[in-house]
Amino acid sequence: MFFQSLLSLALVPTLIHATTVTFPPTVGLGTSDVQYISSSSTFDSLKISNVNSTTYEWYYFDAISDDGSYSVVATFFVAPNTAFPFTGSPTMTLEVLLSIQTPDSDVFYLNGVFATSAQVSTDGDGASGVWEGTGLSFNGSSDMSSYQVVIDSAASMGVTGTISMQSIAPAHYPCSANEAGATMQLMPNVGWANAIPDSQATVQLEINGQNISFTGSGYHDMNWGDIPFENAVSTWHWGHGRLGPYSLVWFDGTSQDGTPYTSGYVSMNGAIVDTQCSGVNVTATSSGFDIEIDLADESVFQAQFSTDHTLLSFDGVYFRWSGGLVGGISGGEQYTGSAMFDEFDFTSS
Repeated sequence: MFFQSLLSLALVPTLIHATTVTFPPTVGLGTSDVQYISSSSTFDSLKISNVNSTTYEWYYFDAISDDGSYSVVATFFVAPNTAFPFTGSPTMTLEVLLSIQTPDSDVFYLNGVFATSAQVSTDGDGASGVWEGTGLSFNGSSDMSSYQVVIDSAASMGVTGTISMQSIAPAHYPCSANEAGATMQLMPNVGWANAIPDSQATVQLEINGQNISFTGSGYHDMNWGDIPFENAVSTWHWGHGRLGPYSLVWFDGTSQDGTPYTSGYVSMNGAIVDTQCSGVNVTATSSGFDIEIDLADESVFQAQFSTDHTLLSFDGVYFRWSGGLVGGISGGEQYTGSAMFDEFDFTSS
């Protein structure tokens, strides 16, 4: 028992706010400290101290072309599938999932690979991470104004290149702007911090000898939780997009007890118009989803998202789409753009 206690302590990285945190490749023993209230710095730092069988965390990056015909998503997981059901192993935790869409095919490329260890370093509010052995890493500036995902995985994935982002929309939490003392819970037991709601993105990739490059909208956030994801979430509709001068991020979902939770974010020309945890409604239509976000000035932002491309589909429970976005302030000028959209639905599983 004494030896097991020492082993448990050795495998728990307790340095949530340290400069660098290292995670081993397998599920840890013992409990985990989980952060749900924001601090005055380290916005994009790790929020869990130990990945055991019920905790998870991931760094998410995507970019989509203005016309929605190209996209790339890179997700850096610290999660066993006992905590997040769509990762690849109950014991291995450090998976990187990469998916790439081109005009020729909705899913041109999809692959995942496990790391031998992972390090995340914090500099100011920004973070940088290396998933050793995968060839994938990310680098963030201290003020989160820029991020770059580096892909050097010719051997394991057949992909090399970069995803570069220059932020054009301020960071936020589910219910507020970036400020100390804010809740980071999207719903009970689920944390969320959105470092880059929108950016000018440049993507340059080579996939098995084929060059792919595009510009468009880039996005980066992180999620985490202290109980298995499907034990916290019943339904989940999340997306982001750009329409003219506006950048949008929305969430509409329910917890396992049926309680609804929402989050809506609108920025214009680099300034937040509104960010709040109310007044968001996402409705399925025959061609996609209608999104409504009530704003503080009593106006309503309305947009229609078209599910043009199905990028991922798992067991009828999880879907990811890319497609066109049309909308604007109700009664005002209407714009066109593109968006990414995720859905989880555990009600029938």
